[in-house]
Amino acid sequence: MKNVNYKSIGAILFSGTLIITSAALAQRVEVTSTTTTSAGTISEFGAQAIVIKTDAGTQPVRYLYSETTNYVDEDGNPVAATTVKSGQPVTVYYTKVGDTLVASKVMVRKVVTAPVRAVETTQTTTTSAGTISEFGPENIIIKTESSPDPLHYSYSKTTTYVDESGAPVSMATVKSGLPVTVYYTKVGDNMVATKVIVRKSTVIPTPVIEQKKTTTTTTTTRK
Repeated sequence: MKNVNYKSIGAILFSGTLIITSAALAQRVEVTSTTTTSAGTISEFGAQAIVIKTDAGTQPVRYLYSETTNYVDEDGNPVAATTVKSGQPVTVYYTKVGDTLVASKVMVRKVVTAPVRAVETTQTTTTSAGTISEFGPENIIIKTESSPDPLHYSYSKTTTYVDESGAPVSMATVKSGLPVTVYYTKVGDNMVATKVIVRKSTVIPTPVIEQKKTTTTTTTTRK
């Protein structure tokens, strides 16, 4: 009858239990990766990498992407990778593998266009009254009582000609000697006529000289 060494058997069973437990623990090791986001504008979208110019950094940042990289809009809806191009604002979700940044998701944001400020230009319209001394193809020269020298005004197709009641008059009727009021704006050193009011000519009536004729009748009496 053989003697069984129970202590040896117990040691063997305990060693086996440790090996099984160690293997189970090894299978439960989890690898955790941290996803980081970065916002900026695409400066280059190549075959394997996307280069982003960020607001915070002075140098562009390069991210690798693959077939598993997702492209979405701000609402989370998928967008085609072919529509992603330089100049678009994006937010990149990435993980760091060694020294390489790997993009897992690219959110394409809407392009915010700054509103164009309306530039208000104010023009002051001035009037000048006088008599036309010359009406040329491009200029009208007015002799005023306030200025010793004639004033030159340029005019164009948009210049209007009216009478004192505001009714339009033909440009052909405007000629030298007519009293007018010129509405004009100053552009640099030039005075541009916008409207010409043709006033009625004031004709000074010729005074009537009354001539008196005296007739004297002489009667002669013959004796």
